[in-house]
Amino acid sequence: MTHLHASRTAVTITLMQIPERTPAGRLGRQVRGSRVRAYWLTVFALAAVGAAVTMLWPVRRERPILIRPESPRPDFRVVKVTDVSRGRVERLNVAVLVRPGMPNETLQAALNWALYSTLDEYNRQKNHRVRVIWAYAVEDPAQPLARWRALAIWVDPELPEPLQPAHSGGDAVRVGPVEYDFTNPVL
Repeated sequence: MTHLHASRTAVTITLMQIPERTPAGRLGRQVRGSRVRAYWLTVFALAAVGAAVTMLWPVRRERPILIRPESPRPDFRVVKVTDVSRGRVERLNVAVLVRPGMPNETLQAALNWALYSTLDEYNRQKNHRVRVIWAYAVEDPAQPLARWRALAIWVDPELPEPLQPAHSGGDAVRVGPVEYDFTNPVL
């Protein structure tokens, strides 16, 4: 009788690592190896994209405002606001109805309040970015703006010089960012 002797042979399989030819191949192989690693790589990639967007995204600057006037609010009414924007610079004409015979100090206070309220309304409440306002104090709303009693021109101090309007000249007086003129050559 013959015995067959069976012996167990241990087979060892060795996985051979193939060198990747590109850095992306190496990265892909490392990422595929672990879910935790894939998670953190995704978090890192999204953080990098977020940082790039934050740095490169155009930032909208603060809307220009005018400081609230300290003088008491005189008797006036804004009767007409006209948009006279050119290009990307928002500009407004404001007709301010005042009582006949008001002194210049009261006219200046009325124009200050009109400028303040118009900027507040447009830049804060209506979400605009007005950069120039011409405010005309008129005694009769039926008359054209050329027959103004007083004129105030407000220009955003950060507006570049080439985009700023021409100064009114004559006897105009500049107080901060506002230029006042009480001498209309038409009258």
